[in-house]
Formats: sequence, C-alpha cells, structure tokens
Amino acid sequence: MVDSKEFAEGIFDALARRRRQNLERITKEELYDFWLQISDQSFDARLQIFFDMVDTNVDGRITREEVQELIVLSASANKLAKLKEQAEEYASLIMEELDPENLGYIELWQLETLLLQRDTYMNYSRPLSTASGAQWSQNLGVGASGAVPHAAKGEDDDGSGPQTWGEEMRERRRGWGRGVAKAASHVRVAAEENWRRAWVLALWFAAMAALFVWKFVQYRRTAAFQVMGYCLPTAKGAAETLKLNMALVLLPVCRNTLTWLRSSWARFFVPFDDNITFHKMIATAIVVGITLHAGNHLACDFPRVIASGPEEYRLVAGAFGASKPTYGRLISGVEGVTGIAMVVLMTVSFTLATHPFRKGEKEASASRLPAPLNRLAGFNAFWYSHHLLGIVYLLLLAHGYFLFLVRRWYEKTTWMYISVPLLLYVGERMLRALRSNAHPVKILKKLDSLRYCFYLEVY
Repeated sequence: MVDSKEFAEGIFDALARRRRQNLERITKEELYDFWLQISDQSFDARLQIFFDMVDTNVDGRITREEVQELIVLSASANKLAKLKEQAEEYASLIMEELDPENLGYIELWQLETLLLQRDTYMNYSRPLSTASGAQWSQNLGVGASGAVPHAAKGEDDDGSGPQTWGEEMRERRRGWGRGVAKAASHVRVAAEENWRRAWVLALWFAAMAALFVWKFVQYRRTAAFQVMGYCLPTAKGAAETLKLNMALVLLPVCRNTLTWLRSSWARFFVPFDDNITFHKMIATAIVVGITLHAGNHLACDFPRVIASGPEEYRLVAGAFGASKPTYGRLISGVEGVTGIAMVVLMTVSFTLATHPFRKGEKEASASRLPAPLNRLAGFNAFWYSHHLLGIVYLLLLAHGYFLFLVRRWYEKTTWMYISVPLLLYVGERMLRALRSNAHPVKILKKLDSLRYCFYLEVY
C-alpha cells in the first residue's frame, strides 16, 4: 500500500477536504498536521479518514459509485486484481444491505455500522469525532446526543410506525420483495465468482465418471467377470480414474507453467489461483481410487480366484498360470509388491501432508527434537515425505506394465496418462534447481515468535 501513488493521492485529497480547501501544495506546518492525522492509531481517527475518502463530494452521503471507487482504489493499492474486477458487484451488495429503501445513498453512520459488523443500524458506536464535530454531525444527520434521527430508523417524522393492517401487509410484502431481491443478488454474485471453478470441476467429474464407466463395462463383458464378479470391473474402473488423477495432481504444482498461463487468455476461463485447492481435491480422489482398487483386489478378487472351482479357474488360467495360485503368491508377484509398496508410501506422504501434521503443535514440537529428528516433524515432514512420491511414480509405471489379464502393450495405458505431466514436473524441478544455484538467496534474519506468521529477511 505504501507504494501506491493513487492511494496516497486519495488520502491527501481526503485530508484537504476536511479543511474545505482545494490544495495544490502545502506548507511544512500543514504537512506536519497531515502526518499527525495519518499516524493517529485510534480506531475513530482511521475510520474518519476512510469515510472522508469515500465521501468525495462532502455531502454526508455515500452513493454506490463512491463505494465502488473506494473498493477499486483499495484493491489497486493492495494488488488484489480479482477484487478490483468485482468491485461493482461488491458495491451493489453493500448498497442492498444498507439501502433497503433504494434511496440511492447511505449515510456515514450506516457505513460505520457495516465496518463494525453490528447486527442492526441502531447498535452503532459513538458518533465520529473530528475537529469540526458539530458540522459533521449535521452532515451525518446525528444529533448532539449521538441518536439517529427517526427517518434513519424507518419511522415517520412524528415517530409513529404503520397504523393499519393494510399498511402492515404492504410493509411485509416490501420486506419479502427485498429478501427475494437480495437472495437473487447473492446467487448472481456467487455464480459470477465461481463459474470458472464450476466448469473445471464439472469437466473433471465427468472425465472420471466416463473413464470409470468405460472400464467397468469393458471388464463386465470379459470371461474373468464370471470368476471375480463385480469386484473386478470396480477395481479396474477405479484404476482408470487413478491413472487420470495421478497425472492431473502434478499440474497444479508446476509453478512456472502456471505463472505463464496466468498471463495468457486462459486466465479468463481457468481459476489458476485455486491450484493448491484443486491439488488437494485430486489427492482426495486418489485416496478414494486407491481404496476401491486395492480393496477390491486384496479383499475380493484374489480370494475369489483362490476359491474358484476347476471349471471357473480355466477361464482365468491364462492370466494366473496353469495351477491355481495361493494368496501369498498373488501378493508377492510384481503386481502385488509394487501395488502394496505404493499404498504404503502414499499413506505416509498423504498423512504427513494433512493440516494437523503440517501446522500447530506438531510443528511447534519439532523445535524441541534433537537433530536430525527435528526434520521429521511439521512442515519438514510434509516436504520430505512428498519426495517419496517420486518412487511412487516409478512403481506406478512398473505396476501398470505387469498387469493381470492384460497382455497387449497398447492396452497398458498407465505410461500414456502420466508421461507428459511427469516430464513437465521433472523439467520444472530441474529449472528451479538451476535458478537456485544461479541466484542464491541468503537469509539475514528470521523471527518466528509471532502467532500466525513469521518474519523473514532475505538478501
């Protein structure tokens, strides 16, 4: 904010309007007076500056355009591009909340109520005090005692409310209409804010559903289905979604690629700033896929093959051998060993990536552990355990090649899913390593005594 010229000009104009002057230049004494007002740490003083910046025409009333202008100014000062784009919608929501009668303006005491997050307009704090408090009280419509006039309370000038049953019903209908209009506005704003997320998620869910159904139907028609039942197509359908998600989960963490895409036309259709949230959602889908795939194989498919009769086993003998296998033989083969190893490594990695292990007491306790054990807790546990996923991808390639019931190479599609995302991610990591060596960073100072953040000074 300190680097924003527009914001500085806005503060200067607001302080100048207090003096009822149109200043082009100021003296040293006036600059000192401005500095005293800006550096005042009290809530009322800061809030008054905020009000003065909003009320550009000094009439004690704030229009929707003035609210929108301030939102744009604040968003620009804080480099919040999304807030700047949606300033009009947010300004409309504020006006709908504080101007239910559609007067076209709100008064400063109402905006103060909004900022103080009070439930009603009547429970506002004391009137704002300035050097010309009496004059401001007239502009704001606030009396010397700090009471809001009757008009602001929604009553007639004589203090009486609705007198007849008809007037009461009309008032209720107006209230219902305002409620419907407000709800419709919230829905419209929510749709405008989330349509990018919605279509990406819809496409993702549709892709997973299509792959699952395709593979399920394919194995439902095989001879092996007569031996293993619905466990087989369920496991294979889940495996197909796993291939997709193991490829997609790498894309949200390709930082350089995302930085490039954010500057392209694609940013208007894809919410690239939600990359970590999408990464976590894909990881959750992977957990579900692993549960279905491994669970059906270990608890259903294999036991049914072992328990099958001679006639049934003949249908799958080409995949499992002439003699019926034992459970130990099934899980000790390449398919079983790679699958179980992946489940173990991913369980460790995913568990240490959850919030309780990354943050909070776990991270605090890490500082009390002796080296090198302190590197196995908190964020370090998440960071280093995630590198186990490199081994997982190698195991996945092997697991996807040595498959039961699949013999043709072009039907072993695991490498087709993950090769491009994996090469992209490996390339990004290599680029990051080269940049870190070419542009070393030295930590000059670190303070982590703050509760929710830490101070890091680098060179």
